[in-house]
Amino acid sequence: MYREFVEPYFPGATGVSERTAVCLYTCVPHARFVIDRLPGSERIIVASPCSGHGFKHSAAIGQALAELATDGKSTAFDLSKFNFAA
Repeated sequence: MYREFVEPYFPGATGVSERTAVCLYTCVPHARFVIDRLPGSERIIVASPCSGHGFKHSAAIGQALAELATDGKSTAFDLSKFNFAA
């Protein structure tokens, strides 16, 4: 992989890693998103669309959160599968 995709374009690269790091992310049961109001507090919206793949859905999640925060209750999306009880 190095010889095919890196070496031709980065002639000074040696192919030896100088250092590595891990990427931590949140993961809820069944690797699902959580988008819901905090139980007991209607003023707090919890959004954990992580589980390693939330970035692909960031536009829709952002829209839904903005609608919840400004309109209060409704959004154009069905978020029932993402609540705490799901």
